[in-house]
Amino acid sequence: MKKMTALALALISAQTLANEVPVSFSGYTMGLSNYLWRGQTISLDNPSLQSDLMVEHDSGFYGGVSYETYRYEGDAGEEVKDYEIDYYGGYYQMLTDDLGIGLMAMKYTYGDGGDTVEYTLSVDYQSLGMTVNYDEDVKAWYGEFNYGLGLFHDSTLELHVGMFFDAENYGYGDENNPDDSFYDVALRYDYPVLESLSLLLEASYQEYDKDHYMVGVAYWF
Repeated sequence: MKKMTALALALISAQTLANEVPVSFSGYTMGLSNYLWRGQTISLDNPSLQSDLMVEHDSGFYGGVSYETYRYEGDAGEEVKDYEIDYYGGYYQMLTDDLGIGLMAMKYTYGDGGDTVEYTLSVDYQSLGMTVNYDEDVKAWYGEFNYGLGLFHDSTLELHVGMFFDAENYGYGDENNPDDSFYDVALRYDYPVLESLSLLLEASYQEYDKDHYMVGVAYWF
């Protein structure tokens, strides 16, 4: 029998290692006409580029990093371009075939300076997802419900309802009313054009920020 070459041995060893290591990688790159976040535009209704890379362990632990461009209004009313890099990690586990629960911490960092950390508890039951989030810098809570509907050609429509608490900490509402809150609602549509390419549409409304719209494409890997 002929001896295996060094390259063949290396390929076999790499494949064996890949099969033995209980870790997987995934991510996406998106080009969006608007950066919508909980009913608000984070890009002043301008385009945004976003990407994410995540590593997951079979045990349920995961971690990742994401990048987004955004815009805000400066002190003189000018439009300022900036970016954010977010680092996150957590644990997610399916308790039954229908019920899953997770914990996550995410650190938001901004190109112009500043950062904050948000903690999230999530519970999923079949097509319904529920999360509770606490931002330690803003010192405010946010809760949301998301329900996904499977449609034609493997497309999905997601119905979103969210609620901000301590709205005055975000610069909204009456500062003398610490229990002030506001809501947001959204419809999100994902249509798979190709195996790894999707068309994204979103229409959202927030009680103070009014309505916003987004169209974009996403490449998943």
